[in-house]
Amino acid sequence: MWQRFNELIGRLEDAVVGIILLAATYVLFQGVLLRYLFNYAFSWTEEVVRYSIVWLVFLGGSIAARRGAHIAMDIAVVYLPPRAKLFMLGVAAAITCAFTLVMTYYGILLTVSIWNYRQLSPAAEIPMAIPFAAIPVGCALMAIRFLAAALAYFRGTDPFRKRAHLEA
Repeated sequence: MWQRFNELIGRLEDAVVGIILLAATYVLFQGVLLRYLFNYAFSWTEEVVRYSIVWLVFLGGSIAARRGAHIAMDIAVVYLPPRAKLFMLGVAAAITCAFTLVMTYYGILLTVSIWNYRQLSPAAEIPMAIPFAAIPVGCALMAIRFLAAALAYFRGTDPFRKRAHLEA
């Protein structure tokens, strides 16, 4: 069941990131086209692209966590025996999971606060809670990914099936 849920969320993440990327590219392209060909520009294009990039960063962080692609300093574990390496990688994933859970909590508080103030963006006049919601959504997804990785490491398996980083 967990595997099916994980695959479903992964496909949803990939689809949403693709849609946001296509939409941001289109908005940016039409903004540049209008500005240089017709000397006219919508005031909201750069703002929408900026908020799209914020969503792409946080959702991309979750995708990177799912694939085991986050940058890691592994110099401390390179010379450990394989079981100790897996344990230490599990500890690192658990700490990262805890950090992303804290970020999720405070991201929710921030997003709710901004929603309650009914703050709007200056140009597009969209609720500012929408761009800020990228923080709790992306961090919650990353927390799930890091928790799954930590549990796999503690069980003695490499969740990413990349043994190269485990061999000195």
